[in-house]
Amino acid sequence: MNIAGVLVHAKPGFADQVATSLTTLPGLEIHARTDDHRFVVTIEEQHDSVISATLAMLHKVEGILSAAMVYQHSEQEETTEA
Repeated sequence: MNIAGVLVHAKPGFADQVATSLTTLPGLEIHARTDDHRFVVTIEEQHDSVISATLAMLHKVEGILSAAMVYQHSEQEETTEA
């Protein structure tokens, strides 16, 4: 399991559009939205490469000025035998 915390900064006037776009990205969840067009999001995936790809996609979303990963956590999935 891999979790990344990302701070996304939207252009003024684009916050609603960015919020809608963020909800379409796989594994991404919006946790907070500020009055100055910033979003605190997490990306949760099974593989590091998927987080990297999602972070790269953020930079292509219209209206996003920046997206910076500020936290990353990775741990092995525990397998249990039934």
